[in-house]
Amino acid sequence: MVKPKPQSKKSKRGGVDFKKYKRKIGRKLPPPKNSTNTEIKYKAIVLPEQSIASERAGLATSKKGLTLKELLQQTSHHNAKSRKVALHGIKDIFLNNPDELKLHKLAVVEKLRERIGDDDELVRETLYQLFKSVIFPGGTKDNQGPVVSLMMAYVFNAMAHLVLDVRLMGFKFSDLVVQFYPSSFPFYAEKVLQNYENFLRKNQFLEDKSKLKSILAGLIRCLSLLPCEVREHATAKNDIAAPGILHAFEPEIAREPIGLVDFIRQLKDLLPILVACFHDFMPLMNSTSQLDLQSCECMQFLLQSIEIIVKILVGGICESGSDTKIIPFCGKPGLTAFNKLLPPMILKKLWDIYPLNLVHLTRKDYRRISMLNTTITQIFLQFKNWDQSPSVLLDKFLEFIESSMATEMQSDKMVHEKDLVPLIPCIPKLVMQISGSWRSRILQAFTEVFKNSSPESSMKLACIIAIEEMLAPGRSSLYLDESDPLLSYQISWIQDLPSLLISLDDKSPACSKAVLRLLLYIGQFAPLDSPISREFDTLQFRFKDFFCKLVENDKCFGPFIRQAGDIKELAICCLYYFSYMDPLLLQSLVSCCLCNVLEPVFIFRIFEVLQSSFRAGHILVADYISIHVTLLSRFQVYPDPVAKNDGKSHWKTFKNVTRIVCSSLSQIGDDNLVLQMLENIIVDQICSDIPVDNKCAFVRLLLTFDSKLSRLSDQSVVSMSHVLPQYMTCVLSNVGYDDEDSMSLTGVKRRQYYLLPCFYLIYGSKRLLSLALNVMGSWISEASSSVDPSNTICCIASVLLLMYKDVKVRQILPSCKIEMATVLQNMLNLLTGGEGPNMSLEERHDIERAYNQLRSEVAV
Repeated sequence: MVKPKPQSKKSKRGGVDFKKYKRKIGRKLPPPKNSTNTEIKYKAIVLPEQSIASERAGLATSKKGLTLKELLQQTSHHNAKSRKVALHGIKDIFLNNPDELKLHKLAVVEKLRERIGDDDELVRETLYQLFKSVIFPGGTKDNQGPVVSLMMAYVFNAMAHLVLDVRLMGFKFSDLVVQFYPSSFPFYAEKVLQNYENFLRKNQFLEDKSKLKSILAGLIRCLSLLPCEVREHATAKNDIAAPGILHAFEPEIAREPIGLVDFIRQLKDLLPILVACFHDFMPLMNSTSQLDLQSCECMQFLLQSIEIIVKILVGGICESGSDTKIIPFCGKPGLTAFNKLLPPMILKKLWDIYPLNLVHLTRKDYRRISMLNTTITQIFLQFKNWDQSPSVLLDKFLEFIESSMATEMQSDKMVHEKDLVPLIPCIPKLVMQISGSWRSRILQAFTEVFKNSSPESSMKLACIIAIEEMLAPGRSSLYLDESDPLLSYQISWIQDLPSLLISLDDKSPACSKAVLRLLLYIGQFAPLDSPISREFDTLQFRFKDFFCKLVENDKCFGPFIRQAGDIKELAICCLYYFSYMDPLLLQSLVSCCLCNVLEPVFIFRIFEVLQSSFRAGHILVADYISIHVTLLSRFQVYPDPVAKNDGKSHWKTFKNVTRIVCSSLSQIGDDNLVLQMLENIIVDQICSDIPVDNKCAFVRLLLTFDSKLSRLSDQSVVSMSHVLPQYMTCVLSNVGYDDEDSMSLTGVKRRQYYLLPCFYLIYGSKRLLSLALNVMGSWISEASSSVDPSNTICCIASVLLLMYKDVKVRQILPSCKIEMATVLQNMLNLLTGGEGPNMSLEERHDIERAYNQLRSEVAV
C-alpha cells in the first residue's frame, strides 16, 4: 500500500511588499522596472550636395576661404575690424580673379558704397584704396553710368557729413570718381561745386595744410572739366535719359548734364571765397619760418583755381538783367568791364599784394613765391584789353615779366626754367598790345631767353610756339614795315632756327617738329620779296647741314636721316618754298638719297618736291640734270640682308629710282634738245667703269630719248659697240646668281631686266649690231691668251643665243651673216688651231658644245 505524500504547509496570507536583494560589492544595481529608457539609436543619413564645401565648389574665395557674397555681408558687421578684414578679402578675390569684378561690379559697388561714411577711419581709408587700385581700374567701361550713379548719392551724403574726417573722405571719393569717369562730371557738376563752396567758405583748417591741399587739387580737376560752350537743354522727356542705361538705375541718372550757363553764378560765388582763402595765407609771407612747402602749394592751387574761373568768365560771359547769357565780351575795357561781371574788388586784393615780396628769401622760397607771382600774372593777362588798365598796375606786371626772364638767364638761377615756362605763351599777346619802351624791353628779354635756353628744354619749345604765334599765317606781323623794330627781332629768331634744328639732332622730336612747322609757315605765308622771305631764302645755306654736311669731300649725314617719318616729311616740304635752290643744298639732298639707310619712300618724296620746285622755276636746268645723273651714277645697289626675307632689296629701289629719273628728265623739254645736252654724259657713263646696275640705268635713260639711236653721233655708236658686249656677258656671268637657283623665275627675270634695253638698242640700230658682232669675234680670236677662254666664249655664245630667241633681234640678224660667220669660224679655229691642246679637256668640251648650239641656231 502506497504511502500518501505529505501535505505542504499552507503559505502565509498576503504578498511580499519589497523584494530584498543581496548586494554584492562591485556589481551595478539593475534599473527599476518602471524606469524609461532614454537611449536613442540612429544611423547616418547621407544627402548629396548638402555640405558647406560643396556649396563653395567653383566659387572664388579669399585666403580665409570666404566667398565674395560672405565678404560683402561682413562689410556691414558691427565690429570695425571685421569690416576692414572683409574689405581686404574682397581685394584679394578681385586681384586673383579679375573676372569676378567684371561680373559683379555693380552689385559690389552697390554694397560697398555704404562704407563711404563709415565711422571708423581705417575702414574708410581701406575702402578708398580698394576703389582706387582695384574696382575703378578693373572691369569694363560699358557700365560707367550706373557705377557713377550708385556712388554719387553716398558721396554727396559724406560731403555734407557733420564729422570733418568723413566730409574729407567724401571729397576724396568725389575726386576719385572724376579721375576715372571724367565724362560723367557734367551730370553732377552743380552739386559738387556747391559742396566745395560750402566747405571752403568755413575755412577752418589752415593748420592742416595737407587736407586743404587735397581739397583744392580735386577742385582744380573739376573746374578743368567744365564745358566751355552753350548747350541747349533737351525739351523732350526721351532726350533726358542717357542711352544704354539699365532700367534699374534710370531714376538715379536720368539727369541732363548742365551747360556753361548753369554754373556761372556758382563760379561767381566761389571766386571771392578762393581769394579770401588766399589772403588768409598772407600773414605767413611775413614769417619765412612758417612759409613751408604745403602752404605754398595750397596758395598755388588757390591761384590755379582762380585762373580757371577767370578764364571761363572773361572768355565770354556777361549778364543782361537777371538772365545770364553767353555772348562775346562787351563793356568797357580793362578791369572795369570785368568788375561788372563779378562782385567788385574781389580781385583787387590780388593786385594790391602783387608782386609778392621776393626780398631776403632763400633760393627755395624765392622760387616758390615767384611761381605764385607767375600765376597771378597769368590771371591778369586773361582779361580783355588788359593793356588799358591803370598804368601803375600794368607796369607792375610788365616789370615782373621782364625781371623773371632776366633772372632765368643769370648764372645762379633763382627761378627754375620750368616755373617760367607758363609766362612764355603770354609774350605774343604782350607784344601785340603794348607799345613804347616796354615793348622793346619785353622783346629783348624774350629773345635772350630763346637764344640761351637749352635746345631740348621745355622753355625752348615754348619759345618756338610763341614765335610761331607771332609769325602765324594771316598775322599782320608778316607784313611789317622795315622800320618796325619788331622786324629785327623776327629776323633774329628766324636766323637761329636751322642751327637749333641741327643741335637738337633726334633728342627732342617735339621741338624739331615745332621748328620745321614754323619754317614751313614762314615759307608758305611770307610775302614775296619781303625781308622775311629774303631771310628765309638765306636759311638754306645752314639748313643744308640738317640733311648732309660735306667736310673735305667726306659726307657727314645730318639729323634728317635719324628723324621720324613725320619730321622728315615736314623738312622735305620746306624745300619747295625756297625761291631758288643753291647747288650745295641740292648736293646735300642727293647725298641723303644715296644713303643706304634712308627709306625709299623719302627718296621718292625728295625728288617729287624737287620736280615741283623745278617746274616753279626754283632750280636751274643744269642743276636739275646734274642731281639726276649723280643719283644714277652713284647709287649703290646691293641686296639688303635685313629686307631680303621680304623679297625687297636696293635693286628694286633702284629700279624705281631709274624710272623716276627717266620720267623727270623726259619732261624738262623737247627730246632732241635734252638729248643734245645729255648725249655725252650718258655715253661717257655707259663706257665708264661703273657697276652693271648703274650702266643699265643709263642705257634705259638713253632709250628714253632715242630708242633707235637715230639721233646719236657715229662716235657715240662706235663707243657703245665696244661696251655693250662686255656689259651683256657680265650680266650673264653675275646677275641673278645670288638667288638660290640661278635658273629660277626671279633670276631669269632679273637678267632680262638688264639685257632687254640692249636688245632694244640692237634692233633699233643695225650698225650697232654689226659693230658689236665684230667686237665679239675679235674677243674669240684673242681668247686663247686669256686666263679662262672657255668662260669668255661660252658667255659670248650665250649672248648670241639669247639674241636669236628675241623675235625682233632674230629678224635683223640675217643682215649680219658675215659677222656671224666670222664668230663661228673663230670658235672653230680655237678648237682646231695650235693653241687648242693648251686647253683642258673640260674647257674644250664647253667650247665645242657652245659652238654646236650656236651653229645649229644660225643654220635654222
